[in-house]
Amino acid sequence: MDWLQQAGHRYTCCSNLDEFIACINFGGYDLLLVDFGGQTNSGLDRLGTAIIDDDRRIPLLFISEPDCERDIVLALEHGADDYMVKPLNPEELVSRIQVLIRRFLVAQDEPKVQCYGPYCIDHEQLVITRHGEELSLTGKDFSLAAFMFAHQNQLLSRHRLLSEVWGVNQEVNTRTVDMHISRLRKALALTGTPFQIQTVHQHGYRFLCSETSSE
Repeated sequence: MDWLQQAGHRYTCCSNLDEFIACINFGGYDLLLVDFGGQTNSGLDRLGTAIIDDDRRIPLLFISEPDCERDIVLALEHGADDYMVKPLNPEELVSRIQVLIRRFLVAQDEPKVQCYGPYCIDHEQLVITRHGEELSLTGKDFSLAAFMFAHQNQLLSRHRLLSEVWGVNQEVNTRTVDMHISRLRKALALTGTPFQIQTVHQHGYRFLCSETSSE
């Protein structure tokens, strides 16, 4: 991967998942690049919630085999931020890496805590509380919730959510968005608050707020 070095990146190659997990635990990386070589199910299962759906601040780029849409959806559901399909174009891969790293750096400059009515979003700890009680959310559910709170009363198409939250600009099965929205409705427990998630038929979703609640 000389072209990564030419683009100014230093990297560590891992020959197996054990080495990969050891590198993650060691720390000091700005991005994770994952290629399971067609063994996505077992690979994601081994990584588990401690690696993919935790409170990390490291973007993850998933490399897929051709014609493996199911693997892409599975990776996105487990918290991948973007994906590419083989064969890889070196220039495009370098561009995707730079965009993901830049996006995460910008996110770190956002206000650390934002409150909306009974909800407080802590961007540093990656947690959301409701009336002071921490909600149980995966890393990707947190990102989706934070984006929807920041874009109240706007029509958000599934493709826009895939682009803004997952960092995916290509066509991919949008069922992953519906799954996360369904989970988010339950996790946020919106009943009794000024908020509700409205499904807009054939378009997407709108995070409705019945009053001005941002502090």
